[in-house]
Amino acid sequence: MTSLNKREMSLRTMYQHHGLLRFQNMYSQATLTKWNRVLDPVFERLSSKARSYVRPDELVKLGILKEVMCNRLLNVISILDPCPILLHCHCFEIGGNCHENLFDFSGLDGWHREPSDPSIRSVRGCRPCSIYIYLTDVAHSDFGSFEIVPGYEEGLLKSNMKSCNITGNKGTCFLWNPDLYHRPNANRSPLKQRILKISIQTNGWANASIQLSEFKNALTILGDDDPALAYLLGSHFGNNQAIKTMPYTRTGDLPRIKPLDCSEKTQVPTKAETMLRRIKYKLDKALGI
Repeated sequence: MTSLNKREMSLRTMYQHHGLLRFQNMYSQATLTKWNRVLDPVFERLSSKARSYVRPDELVKLGILKEVMCNRLLNVISILDPCPILLHCHCFEIGGNCHENLFDFSGLDGWHREPSDPSIRSVRGCRPCSIYIYLTDVAHSDFGSFEIVPGYEEGLLKSNMKSCNITGNKGTCFLWNPDLYHRPNANRSPLKQRILKISIQTNGWANASIQLSEFKNALTILGDDDPALAYLLGSHFGNNQAIKTMPYTRTGDLPRIKPLDCSEKTQVPTKAETMLRRIKYKLDKALGI
């Protein structure tokens, strides 16, 4: 296992403290424009759905996933966990004029944590992490921004906790610990929203997702072209080399870290408000609203 230098250790310590890293200069605007141009006809075919997905096999076929896994991102990932494997990998598009979140999260205004076993830790003691890349501008909450309560891995959600509302232009990229409370805001703007999401955990843990055909097909399409990406896609999953570190040598090129703006406050609805929202949600779902 390669030891960490001072900058790498600083990044890891920052992540372990906040559970959230917001990156700068991860991808160029030209690269983001190219991805969107390639994705436009794909999402056009799926435009009848309120929320549509492009899976990892198609992202490999389109040449996008290899560019997403650039050296800067691979450097960050390998600092946090030398044996990483994908749990989720897709690009999704959400239609505009959505006045409610597309999913119900126990009536807490969308706030939730990912269900997982808190006793499981990675090789370096980190939990699974998720990465979001905005492929469209997210000017404010009504454009479907993502919110995270940093540094609070245990305990119930309470009102007046500091939260980070992540807004920004296309290319905004951040990595967070899904043990933290987080929520997507509804995209109330008239514009479609496009996001690329990647979730990572330690290779060798139970992982039903990596055995799906979309990951196996992605591996087949990729071939022997990129050993590090193949490892992430599951080339060493379920065999005696599952805990072998990812075949990648860090280059020292790290993205700049943007300071977190945690000026917003959480507001937890009362029990009565929660009950009314659950009833409304079930009613709307039954009526197809």
